[in-house]
Amino acid sequence: MKIEIAPEVFSAFPEYVRHVLVARGVDNTRESPELEGMLLDAQLRVRENEAFADLKAHPFIASWREAFQSFGVNPNKCPPSVASLIKRVRGGKDLPYVNTLVAIFNVVSMKYVLPAGGDDLDAVRGSIRLMPARGDESYTPLGSPDQRETPVPGEIVLLDTESREVFCRAWCWKNGDVSKIEKETQQVAVNIDALPPMSAETGRTAAQEVMDLVERFCGGGIALYRLDAGSRTIEV
Repeated sequence: MKIEIAPEVFSAFPEYVRHVLVARGVDNTRESPELEGMLLDAQLRVRENEAFADLKAHPFIASWREAFQSFGVNPNKCPPSVASLIKRVRGGKDLPYVNTLVAIFNVVSMKYVLPAGGDDLDAVRGSIRLMPARGDESYTPLGSPDQRETPVPGEIVLLDTESREVFCRAWCWKNGDVSKIEKETQQVAVNIDALPPMSAETGRTAAQEVMDLVERFCGGGIALYRLDAGSRTIEV
């Protein structure tokens, strides 16, 4: 299986870096009181951090908003995932402990203020590609398996190259239902995105933390990869 990023993405965003953690044979069935405490602590830090008072102006959020606007997606209607997390927490709503893997990348997403999300690799039929949409792809919204949508032409999406199923709309806005991570998930790819002004080094640090937490709480065999303008494809 290949995981790749289309050259058009780097033509528009040459310094973008995606770290991909691939874990196989994980145990995602157990809930961890320790990790639940980490999730609560991460939310407390978000509520206390006045850098989030004007969320749209935060430099790490603003860069994603500008990117969304550049390919025709309204970031007010379709905000980057990390902005949605922080807005919800700042509004007083606790994040649920969906499952251990989701809790891990939610903790890291809030800590570093970057998008982090994942896909169940058992749902993949071809390769996984981040690329501009043609507009004829199919997307099943998370939690709504009976609904179908199509992305906007030019919108950056993550998709299965064989089924043409979109796993995530608007780069890092909303995951799809087809590849969602559940308690039964055993093979997973987790994406950690760094877009300037965030440095690639910060993205790498965040990815390493995800790797350490997955190893600690889920086990399995884990590998960490980097995708950038000079290395657009990996074999997993």
